Formats: sequence, C-alpha cells, structure tokens
Amino acid sequence: MFTIADIKEIIKLVTESPVQHFAWEQGDTKIVIDRLNESQPARITLQAAQEEINVSAPLQAQQAEQLSGLEAITASSVGTFYAAPEPGAEPFVKPGQTITANTVVCVLEAMKLFNEIEAGINGEIVEVLLKDGDFVEYGQPLFIVKPE
Repeated sequence: MFTIADIKEIIKLVTESPVQHFAWEQGDTKIVIDRLNESQPARITLQAAQEEINVSAPLQAQQAEQLSGLEAITASSVGTFYAAPEPGAEPFVKPGQTITANTVVCVLEAMKLFNEIEAGINGEIVEVLLKDGDFVEYGQPLFIVKPE
C-alpha cells in the first residue's frame, strides 16, 4: 500500500526529472503521473483497492474506495499557499465545489509575485490539502479532485 508520504516522494522524484509520463502499480493500487508541460500542473491519478489504507493527515480517515479515480492538483512552482484572494475573503474553492479546468483554485506567492493557479481539470473539490501561509514545493499536491 502507498502512504501519502510515499505518493509525495514519488511526485517529487518524477517532477524533478525529465520524465513526462510515470505509472506504477503495487498490488491493487496504481499511480499515474502525466506532466503536460511546464506551465501546467502535473495530472496525478490514484486508483486504489477496495480496502482501508493507512495514510497520514489530512486524508487519514478516508478509505481506498474514496481515493479510487481521484486526481491531485499540484503546485506548478514553489511559494506560499493562499486559499483566498486576500485576507478575510472567501476561499477560491471549497470541498464539494464543482470546478472547471480554468477555475482559479488558489494563489502561490513567491518573491512578492502572486500567481493564480488554475485547476486544469473539470470535477469536484474533495479535499484542500493546505492552509493559508503553508510553504509549497514544486509538484506538491494542493487539492484532491474527483474528475468529471
């Protein structure tokens, strides 16, 4: 079984390499990472067996069948994560919200440059993996999405 730490390490290794497509199966679990180009986040697909898996927070209570077919929106750069356009404002997206590929899901700030991150996928936000002010590494998962 893959843990979230395993998945993060795989994502980091793939995004730091010239590999454009990566697929790996372990038992009934499969991870597929497709990097479309440098300006778009990687598309990550998780398919898991119909059994409970032990993963670290924030997904620790979820079961494998809930992860099956979900994808992650990942960071296209390093920076500080902001869920809303300004302090005190409503977040760009919330769990349960339907999004399109061009929906702005967050802002990443690096060296006083604020970059709006678009979803790159149609679907429903399942989980926001970070909170305001968290530092983000390139390729790090930001959101879990159930694609349409």
